[in-house]
This record gives sequence, structure tokens and C-alpha cells, in this order.
Amino acid sequence: MSRSALLDPVLAPVWRGLGEIPDGWGRCVVTLGVFDGVHRGHAHLIGSAVRLGRARRLPTVLVTFDPHPAKVLGLPRDTAALSTVERRAELAHQLGVDAVCVVPFTAALARVEAGDFAAQVLVGALHADAVVVGSNFTFGHRGTGDVDALRRLGEEHGFSTHPVGLLHAVGTPCSSTYIRGCLARGDVVAAARALGRPHRVDGVLFLAGEVVGAEVVVAEGAAVPAPGRYVGRLTGTVGRPVDLEVTAAGRLFVRLPGRAADLAGQSVAVDFLRRGEDR
Repeated sequence: MSRSALLDPVLAPVWRGLGEIPDGWGRCVVTLGVFDGVHRGHAHLIGSAVRLGRARRLPTVLVTFDPHPAKVLGLPRDTAALSTVERRAELAHQLGVDAVCVVPFTAALARVEAGDFAAQVLVGALHADAVVVGSNFTFGHRGTGDVDALRRLGEEHGFSTHPVGLLHAVGTPCSSTYIRGCLARGDVVAAARALGRPHRVDGVLFLAGEVVGAEVVVAEGAAVPAPGRYVGRLTGTVGRPVDLEVTAAGRLFVRLPGRAADLAGQSVAVDFLRRGEDR
């Protein structure tokens, strides 16, 4: 695969598992994590990896895990998805990443020791020349590997390790956990500040009667804001913002007078801009 192809955002590949990495894949800069939402903190980390890759004249590969590790491990955490894997890859490509590798997170992978993960994934599959991670990064069985362990493994296997400090904006912790909390209380403006853009939910639009207009059926586990009324935007449509309503059951409705029939059955993306007035 030529370097010009790697740097073309249209051609930048998404590998569904390590088995899809092309034969003959060479050295690269790797950054890895869940990257759910690809928020401002993630962008800070990804930007460091991309700059390092360009300095070394190597492609940058983002490794993400799906489903969320905490969900597989049964940890008591909110794992509502801030973005689909496809959206994650799209945002990563916009930030300059050359390829995205989606690694299925399974119970078996969770049992892999840190040293084996480095040898099998970072070196054996990806041929990492450098690994860029957040300063709080952990990996391997029970999270026993940290940045210091990664650095030692890098010295053993021939890759450099580059920890990046977490991004702290004034009054805005840039973390997926913080953003989920904002959405849970309906504060979509605060969520947008941490994300660097409005929170987006993807789904399929279905007619739902004259009163509510249309329903956007979203994937199970998507991070839908708290019940209430919102002002939003449907991507791919032209015109003024639309009224949204999230029900107590987490269903999402959009009011599109005179236009719902034209969009019925189509995939849509809904951006939440602000709270609406409750009626």
C-alpha cells in the first residue's frame, strides 16, 4: 500500500480485527484506547501521534476496542456509546490518522498478559515503531501494565513509548465519563464543549404519526440525553434547527412538519444543540 494512499482520507482503511491488517504492513506509529466520542482530550492525544508519525515519515494507526472493555468485564460503569465505531473512524481520519484498527474486546483478550499483548498486537501484528498513549494508560490482564511497563517492553521489542498528559480545560474535564454525565442530566451544551462539537446520535428515521412527527430509532446502548425537549440538527438536511424530544423510555422523536415522509427509512444523524422549552 503506497504512502499516498494512506494519506488520502477517502482511502484510509478501517481494519475489523488484526486479521485485516494487510500483508507486508511496515513500521508505524500506534495510538490505542477506546476513544469513544473522540473528544477534545482524545484529539490532543491523537494529534501527538500524528505529528510523531509525520516526523518519522511513518503512517499513524489508531487502535480502538469494541465493545467497551468495561461492558465485557461487567464493571459498574456507564458505557453508553458516545459514537459508533464508524463515526469514531471518521473523526480519527479527520485528525490525520492513516488507518484505524478495530479490535474486538473479548473475555479472552482481557486475560492476555501485558507482555503478550505487546508482543502479539503491537509488535507482531502492527509492527509498531512508536506507541503513543495517555499518561494514565493501562493494559493487559487486570490492567497490570502501565506506561512504565510499556516503556520497558518497548525497549525489549524495539519501539519507543510516548505518554501524553491528559487535557484539562478550565471547567471542562475532557473525558468520556464526564461527557456521559453531562448527557445524563441533559446538559448537551457542556457535553459539546468537552467533545469539541455537538453530541451526535445516529439512527434510522421512521414515521410516528401526526403528533410527534418521526422517530429516530438508535442503536441499543447509544448515549441518548436525558428525557426532555431539545433543539437539534439533522445532518444532510438544509434548513432551520429542528425540535427533538427524548421520552422517559429513551426514545428519540423529531418534528419535521411536511418533510418526515421524504426521509422515512433513511439513516440520519442527529446533533443536539441545546435544551428546548418544555411544554
